[in-house]
Formats: sequence, C-alpha cells, structure tokens
Amino acid sequence: MRLILLCQQKLIRNLRWFYFLGRRTCLVCLLLLSCSICWRLVVPANDRVSEIRYQTASKDAIPMNVLNYSSFGVPVYVMMPLSSVTVSGDLVENYDGYDLQWILKQWKKNGVYGLMVDVWFGVVEKTPKQYRWEPYIQLCKHLRQAGLKLQTVMSFHRCGGNVGDRCYIPLPQWVLDAAANNSDIFFKDQEGNVDPEYISWGVDMEPVIAGRSAIQIYSDFLASFRDNLREFLGDVIVQVQIGLGPAGELRYPSYQLNRWTFCGVGEFQCYDRYLLSRLEQAAKEVEHPDWAHPPYPYDVGNYNSRPEQTLFFKEDGGIWNTQYGDFFLRWYSKEMIEHADRILQVANDVFFNDKIPDSNWKGKVRLAIKIAGVHWNFRSKSHASELTAGYYNTRFRDGYTPIFQILKKYDTTAVFTCTEMRDKNQPQDCNCSPEDLVGLIVRASIATNVSFAGENAVSFYDADSYRQISLVARSYSVVRGIPMEAMTYLRWPEPITIFMGDNFITPLGQKFFEFVRVMGTDDAISHVIPVF
Repeated sequence: MRLILLCQQKLIRNLRWFYFLGRRTCLVCLLLLSCSICWRLVVPANDRVSEIRYQTASKDAIPMNVLNYSSFGVPVYVMMPLSSVTVSGDLVENYDGYDLQWILKQWKKNGVYGLMVDVWFGVVEKTPKQYRWEPYIQLCKHLRQAGLKLQTVMSFHRCGGNVGDRCYIPLPQWVLDAAANNSDIFFKDQEGNVDPEYISWGVDMEPVIAGRSAIQIYSDFLASFRDNLREFLGDVIVQVQIGLGPAGELRYPSYQLNRWTFCGVGEFQCYDRYLLSRLEQAAKEVEHPDWAHPPYPYDVGNYNSRPEQTLFFKEDGGIWNTQYGDFFLRWYSKEMIEHADRILQVANDVFFNDKIPDSNWKGKVRLAIKIAGVHWNFRSKSHASELTAGYYNTRFRDGYTPIFQILKKYDTTAVFTCTEMRDKNQPQDCNCSPEDLVGLIVRASIATNVSFAGENAVSFYDADSYRQISLVARSYSVVRGIPMEAMTYLRWPEPITIFMGDNFITPLGQKFFEFVRVMGTDDAISHVIPVF
C-alpha cells in the first residue's frame, strides 16, 4: 500500500511532463510512467548506475560526479567548432593553447559520449571527384584513442550567413563557376536574388554542374566517404547526418540573415527556372494552368513583413487558405520532401546495400537529417514562417508527418533543434512557441515510430535551458518507452576555458557536466526535475 501511495504522489507531480504530448496520449503516458516510477522505487539506485569521481585542483574548481551510462541514458555529444577543419583542409590540433587530444580526454573523463563534426563539401571536394579525407581520418584516430564516438554531418551547404556561423567556407569553386554561367542552380527569391548557400533541388536530377546532377554529386561524395573512412564506420562513426539544405537543415533558405530580421515571414525561394518549370507542370496536372506561378509579391510582402501585413498570410481571408494557396503550398513542400527522399535513397544504398563487401557497420551507424526549428509565427493560423521555409504546417494541417513518413521509409533519425527554448523567453509580438513546436515534432516522431534526437538552436550556458532539454528528453522517454537517440550540444565553447582548464572545471563547466550526468543515466527519465 505504501508503494502504491508513493506512485500516486509521483504521478500527480509528473502531470506537468505531458504539456506538449496531447490529451489522447495521457493515459498511455501515465501507465508507462507508473511502471517507470515503481521500478525506480523497487530497484536500488546502486544497481542502476555506477559512479566515478573526477577530482579537481584549482581553487575555483568544483568536484564532479560522473556516471556511466545505463540502458535508459541519453548520450550527449558536443559539436566541434565549425572551423575544426580549416578551409585549406587541415585538422586544428590546438585550441586556446590546449592540445586537441588533451581536450578529448577531458570530454571523455566527464561523461561526454562523443563529438559532432561538419564534413565540409567546400573543403573535401575542391576539384570534382577528388576528395581530401585526411583531416577527418586523423580526427577519427584521435577519437578512437580517447574512447569517443563521432557524429558526422555531410555539410553540403556554405558555412557563413546563418545564426552562430563563425567561419566562411563557401561551396566548391567549381560549383560557383557553374553558377556563374547558370545562376538557376541556386535558389532565387521573388526579387531575383540568388542564394549560394545550397544547390537548388530543382537540379537534383539535372546534369548541369560540371556534367553531373546534384544527386550524382552527393552520391559520389558519400561513396568516397564510405570507402575512405570504412575502418571507422560503426566503431567511431555512429551517425551520418545528411545535410539537405541551408545550415544543413531540410528547408528552403527563406530567412537569410543578410535580408531577413527576426521575426519576419521570410520569402518563398522557388524562382529559379527549374523549380518554376516544375510548378508549371504541376499546375497543368491539376488542370489549372492559371496557377502556374508563385504567389504575387504584393500578396506575400517581403522578408520582414508580419503575417497580418500581407494578403497571403493574414489570419482570416488569407490566400494561404484558398484552393490556389493549398495547391501552391502542397507543391512547394512536396518539392522539398522529394529532395529528402531522393538523397536518403542514395545514402541508404551507399551505406547499407547488401552488395557492399565487408560492411560490418550495418546496425551500428544511423542515417539522420535535421529539421529546422521555425518557431516564430507558430501561433498564427497560417504559420507563415514555416510555410516559406517549406513546412506546410498550419493551424488546420500537420506539415511534419509527411517528412517523418520519409524518414520511416529509410529508418532515418530525425534531429530537431530548439529543444532548449522556452516560450516565455520569446518576444510577445512574434507569436513564437518553440515548446509547442517541439511537442508537435515529438508527437510526429512517436506516431511514425521514427528515432528522435535533439540539438539546441543557439549557444547557452544557463540552467533553465539545460532543464528544458531534460524535460523534453524525459517526456519523450516516458511516452515512447525508450530514450531519445542522442542530444548534441551546440557548441564546444570558444575559448575552451569557459568550461575547463588544467586540473579545474569552471562553474559553467560544472553546470554542463551535471547536465551530461543527468542525461546520461536513468535520471533522464526521472521523476525529479534536476536543479543545476
């Protein structure tokens, strides 16, 4: 009886977990939660985890308790600096006076499971079909020695021009040369501005870039990566994230920082001749040739318009909620989702084809893609900013499940950003709701049985953000019955002394490593919200 009463008390406290999971799932959630809590009460803590202690020596140092991962833990990865491999193709071996191998040992010692690194298209393939993998091979050797895992991001986009970018790595010169003769290989907005961040999926199947299509370029790149880093696949490399758009995210470049300011609606990016041709064909197929055009500029405003300032996005009577609006938005989103389908089909064949000799990494390496956290204007009816980014998600329509169905098809992990954000910290006039958006993504992941991993959208060091990520992880684990696949922290602090130095951990580092400890053990589905 005492055990039952304890469980009831804990269930009442845990009702707050389900704020974003929807009423329909609450009964299932509570049943799973009761089982989890009873297990925690019956099984001694010492049987669930083992403890080691990292002693520090500085007068400002804070002793660390670091716990090994239990079967319920969420492994935490740390993103390396964007320029950890330089434009010239060299691995950076020293950070702020600290040797790379020493830093790796500190991450490992304090419970970090692995790192994430960008594998830059513009660094690796400076000449068509000639690849420089040496810095990434060297990094894998260092990680193997340190006992760390690696998430690799196939970064087919430009570095520079997005939030948090501290480097400039353009696309390969031979791609830019092709664009000099044919600017339509890049996305264009309604003013004709060209965005050279990422190759338009209008040329996915068009052999117009040095004799190859975009899909052929990506396929050759992935195959070379597989062949040259084969010995590390499944051993060191445990995730291959495929960059599907600007900033490595599956989206259109609808809010470039050189034209857009938060929290404008952004602009549609389908004015290259290849996408316009596909739009024309789609209009013919539905017997509406008069729909063979994107929304008119005077209807959609500009990058920095608010929804109510436009005829297209306004709440009531907006064109988005008409037959033409539905046709265009379906087509616009479908083009993006088909791009994901094409590349994931290629990636799946490159890494998991049964004919690949000695491919013992099967079951040990996950494919992944990243979905953008476009949370501004989320509480408006039209969800204008999501629409221009390619997510046909409105108050009346679920725009994310079609993406998750593609991920399910290829057994691919969904990586989602902004897990650290809270509604109360957003501008009141921007209709933001990162919490509701995360909840929507979590529900789509669970409904389609797609593995889910998280990232934070912007750098932070505050306790509230750590707690928010922990809350998301716990809610997901309780409802799904298994933990999130991973949490990747953005980013390795620069300088590294923000977190640690010789024989000491700073107070900010203490907060982070306590977060790692909580996420990496069964505390990640605990009934106690941690205080960092």
